[in-house]
Order: sequence, then structure tokens, then C-alpha cells
Amino acid sequence: MSRLWASKSGIDRRILHLLFNAFKLDLLDGDLQIDSDEVEAKEIQSWASTASTIVQIPYPSGSLPVDSPRYVSRPEVDDRALHEIVQPSCVLRIKAPSGFGKTSLLLRLLHHCNQLGYATVSINLQQADTEALADPHAFFRWFRAVLALKLKLDSSQDQYWDELLGSKLSTTLYLRETVLPQLHRPLVLIINEVEQVFEYAETARNFLPLLRSWHEEAQHDEVWQQLRLVVAYSTDAYLPLDINQSPFNVGLPLTLPEFNQEQVQTLAQLYSVSWSEQDCDRILALSGGNPALVSLALYHLNQGMTFDELLQSACTLKGIYRNHLQRLLAQVNGNAQWTERLAPLVQGADAIHLDPIFAYKLEGIGLIQPTSGGWKLSCELYRTAFQTYLLN
Repeated sequence: MSRLWASKSGIDRRILHLLFNAFKLDLLDGDLQIDSDEVEAKEIQSWASTASTIVQIPYPSGSLPVDSPRYVSRPEVDDRALHEIVQPSCVLRIKAPSGFGKTSLLLRLLHHCNQLGYATVSINLQQADTEALADPHAFFRWFRAVLALKLKLDSSQDQYWDELLGSKLSTTLYLRETVLPQLHRPLVLIINEVEQVFEYAETARNFLPLLRSWHEEAQHDEVWQQLRLVVAYSTDAYLPLDINQSPFNVGLPLTLPEFNQEQVQTLAQLYSVSWSEQDCDRILALSGGNPALVSLALYHLNQGMTFDELLQSACTLKGIYRNHLQRLLAQVNGNAQWTERLAPLVQGADAIHLDPIFAYKLEGIGLIQPTSGGWKLSCELYRTAFQTYLLN
């Protein structure tokens, strides 16, 4: 018997007979059969275990692709945007702080328009060099070059670039005489991160009124009616513009709101997180309904962090929001006046009046939001964290 166990070769029918005889047992044909159902069940279990290891929910960062299952629609904004974009010469103004899903919505607008057969171009002003932003002449050169490149058109600007006519009219003629007639279909032009020009007053005062003029040209020019313009920004313009020249008082204004309880619950289901209504409300209070902050919490809960663990460290530089808080603290700490002006809100004031330029800058990074009584902190996360790291 010991020689059989020590054998390094495979077991065949002869060896099985010897084993059964040693225990005075009869070897039957049924003893040689493998239970196929049992084998199949083990294979399925093994496959499921492997699959659960491979399929991981991606870390929430940046915009969501069009096919992302974790995009939560806000119908009051999404549906109106999709309806308006097909209107000739429309202007859409989409406003939202960083992290509220502005770029994700723009991606869905682009996808919708591509399906309709429209030509589409998305220009992100964050990609413009400081040198281009600081000089209106250089900025319009850059803008035209990007437009031509993305539409795969001749990038030569000599024909419609005339120093005597100036940068604005040269750009307008290029769009009217070259771009729109060549396309033979509507053009959706998305300009994202428009607030990048706010810091460069001369460029802003040349570029922003030009956008409005293109919209006004469509009132009597069918070629311009082919242009659908979308401007996206994080805060209102904090530089004075003639009310009759500003693009921020024409077209359809859309502001992306915070997530409400129903939307947070929907997102929790998409992250396979089971929690109580009370837990949902606590996350809403902590995050202020900021979609990026809510998503980050749900991701960590999905990965196994307990709700208590999350809350205990959330407002510290060791918690799940540490990178976000460090970025905000660095921006505020870099300016002593900012710290002084924010102090009343951090110490507990519900709302205060702030200088408009200062307020718009903080609104753009999502730190504060407007109310009927003034400006307030966007969420309890900021109040608690800033009490610890800003005032002490």
C-alpha cells in the first residue's frame, strides 16, 4: 500500500483495482465516472471568481465617457441641451464649477450631434499658451489654427488674414467664407473653459463680443444659421463688458445643479453600494451634492471602506478627499486676503457679501455658491477642513 501512495505516475484502472482490493471493496464501472454537474459547477465558480477579480470599477477622475454606466443624467439640463442644439444659430451657455460634470455633458452633446451628421469641433481654452491668451492677435491666430486643424481644413490663414482688417474681422471672414460653406452641414462649435480668458482683459474684450456678433449675424444671414455655438465656463465673467456685446446674455443659459437625494441614490446603485437613507443624507450634507465628491465616496465604499471609516477621516488630509482639499488649501493659502475674507464663513456664518471678482473666482473652483443672502460655503467638508487647516 505504501508503494502505491509513493508512486509518482498516474493512477490507472489496475492501480485502482489494487486499492479497492486492499480495502476488500469491489470496483464498479460507476466508480470510474466523474459527476459532470459537479465539475461544471466548480468551473463556473472558478470563472466567476476570476471575473470578479478582473472587472474593477475605475477610479472616478475627470469626465465620464459617453458609454459610462455611471453617468447620472439631470434631465432638466441634459434634455434641454439636446433639444436646443438642433436649433439654427443657437447659443448654449453651460455653467458649472469644476467636478460638476460639465465636460461629461459636452461629450454627450458632441456624440448626439455626430449621430445627427453635424460637423463638430471642441476647443478647450485651457490648452492655449499664456502667450496666446495674453495677446489678442496671437489668440485669434491660435483659435483659427485649432479650428482648421480639427476640421481637417487648409490651415493657411493668408487668404483671409488681413492686418488692415484686424484679427476679429479676419477670423469672422475665415469662418463665414471658408469654413461654413465648405461643410455643407451644421457646425457645432464648443468652446470649453471660457473663463481662461477672463484673466486677460484685452483678449476677453475682443473675443467674447465676437462670439455674440456671430449669433447676431444669423438673424439675416443663412450661412451663419449653420453655426451652433456652445460656451462652457465655471463662473460668470468678472470683467465689465458692454451689455450689448456680452455673449453671456444671449442664448439658453444652463447651470448644472448639485445632485439631489434621488440622483445620489441612483449613483449608489450603479456603484453597488447598499446604504440607508440616513447615510445618503449624511453624504449629501458632507459633499453638498458635488458629483465628483459623491462619486469618490461611493467608489471607496464599493472597495470595502466602511461608512464610519469614511466619515472619520473625510475632512482630514488623510482621508479620501485629501488631494482635493490640498489643492483648495494651496489656492487659498497663497493669498492672505482670501483667507481673511473666507474666515467668517469658515467660522460658521451662513452667508456673507463678497467682492464680485473674488467671489466669482471662488465659485469657479466650487468653494462657494450664491444664495439670496450672499455667498456661502458649498458644503460641510470645506467648513470642517478649513477650520482645522486654514485658521489654525
